[in-house]
Amino acid sequence: MGFLTGGITSVVAVVVVFLLLVTIHEFGHFIIAKKAGVLVPRFAIGFGPPLYRFGKGETEYSIRLFPLGGYVQLAGEIPQDTYFKLGETIAVELNGSGEVERIGDVSDLPNGIAGPVRAVDMQRRYTITIETDQGVREFPIARRAWLLAGKDPLPLAPPDRQMGQKPLLARMLIVLAGPIMNVLLTIVLFMIIGGIIGTPANPPQLASVVPGTPAARAGLQPGDVVTQVNGKPVPTWMQFVYDIEGHPDRRMLLTVNHLGRTKTTLLIPEKDASGQGFIGVSAAMAHDLPTAIEGGFVQTGEYTQLIYNALGSLFTHKNAFVKDMAGPVKIVQVIGQQAQLGILQLMNLTAILSLNLAIFNLLPIPALDGSRFLFMVVEWLRGKPIDPRKEYLVHAIGFALLILLTVFRTYLDVTQLF
Repeated sequence: MGFLTGGITSVVAVVVVFLLLVTIHEFGHFIIAKKAGVLVPRFAIGFGPPLYRFGKGETEYSIRLFPLGGYVQLAGEIPQDTYFKLGETIAVELNGSGEVERIGDVSDLPNGIAGPVRAVDMQRRYTITIETDQGVREFPIARRAWLLAGKDPLPLAPPDRQMGQKPLLARMLIVLAGPIMNVLLTIVLFMIIGGIIGTPANPPQLASVVPGTPAARAGLQPGDVVTQVNGKPVPTWMQFVYDIEGHPDRRMLLTVNHLGRTKTTLLIPEKDASGQGFIGVSAAMAHDLPTAIEGGFVQTGEYTQLIYNALGSLFTHKNAFVKDMAGPVKIVQVIGQQAQLGILQLMNLTAILSLNLAIFNLLPIPALDGSRFLFMVVEWLRGKPIDPRKEYLVHAIGFALLILLTVFRTYLDVTQLF
């Protein structure tokens, strides 16, 4: 029974963490796009067929089958002209003002006005020209118009509500808003954790020293404040931990302040079961709100540096992608394990995953936010946008490659488990 309960807890934890990380990311894009006046037809968590969806206002919200991310559909991000092919036969249905309200196949609109498409202007005049039985006619498109595309009608947006027609700065903010929200989530979670269990005092101060350990043999005492390691300043407890963990079985010179007096001591960290160094001390904790707030920012900055160092190792260390990176299966496994250890452990992991998601999305890889932002930087430098069709092709190819990479990483996760 305990095993069953633990399994259910793990599943719930995975679902909650996934929904939180993706939702907060996509909400960033969504809210800034809304503020900028961009039409947002869809807000989806996951990809593939919808498991649950509902409409509110102009937007359809859905949870989809494959939990590999999410997306916010921004009108005009893909040029709406590309929805139509010159010469194809379509049908349009007009409203009482003579504006096109629905566009689709002749079978979709049997009572509509049908004919081959002769011209489409979705970015300026917002019209569609069709060769009808009465000759070639240009129709204005209503501000609330729909393209009947299979089971999911697609809303069309007038030029002032299209992503591609917004000022460059607004588009940059929309793209960056998702990763920024993930960073903010990381900071807030670290603040909450620090407020509950305390935040390590900075500069690092020792709360206890375990007898018989390298720290005890070196004469370190509770209350000592570590100021330098091997002659380099140590501003935070986390930096002190990294220095110790990274130097097992190596001589280290510590400069500490004890009761107002500065002293130096030599010690050699022992190697633990994981191969990291340890000396047998614990941190003095602060529990006030200002320290918790500061700690949230400090921890986020330190983990950011760690993540970038790990990304760099993918290019400098052989087989790092195979051995060190975690794919969907490993991440799910770790979330389940942390859920069994308690809510604070799970919150800490969620904060780290959120930061990883933000940084990964900012990489200049096609289909990711970083690549879209890079295209905008190029647009700013050259003074005109890149052909939207070419940019869309780059992102489409990049998305396909990311899916293949995810599948390959998932395969590696599975083979490493068994």
